[in-house]
Amino acid sequence: MTEPLNPVQQDELLQLITGRLVLALPAGWKHLQVDYKAIGDHVEAGGLLRMTDGGMWGWDLPDEVPGLFARLRAGMARPERGTWLHATYWLDYPDNYAIEYNRQDQPRFLNPPPPPAHARELELFPRTDEHVPDWLGAAATP
Repeated sequence: MTEPLNPVQQDELLQLITGRLVLALPAGWKHLQVDYKAIGDHVEAGGLLRMTDGGMWGWDLPDEVPGLFARLRAGMARPERGTWLHATYWLDYPDNYAIEYNRQDQPRFLNPPPPPAHARELELFPRTDEHVPDWLGAAATP
């Protein structure tokens, strides 16, 4: 496990993510929603972009952004509690952001994680039994 990030370091990393996104967004953007989901080594990350003209479409994140979310996820891990499994990040023009983390509910992946991913999640980010959601414990047990 990497060193835990304190709240100031978490905010600095979120500001870095915001900066990278703002630089890559097309002219005329209004709102971006990013979903980052991970179980073990299985990751899905993508964006939904809304334009000022009302258009909306999927948007590929800049290459380095998923890695920054992975750093945030690892840095927010806590002994016995693990870390979050899904983050939803919202960005409104020009650079106002908010984020929400989910530690308990099973993420809805487009491509389901392979069976070993659940056990790997508990290996990477250990949790005590009381902090292991039933669905994760069942999927991690052979």
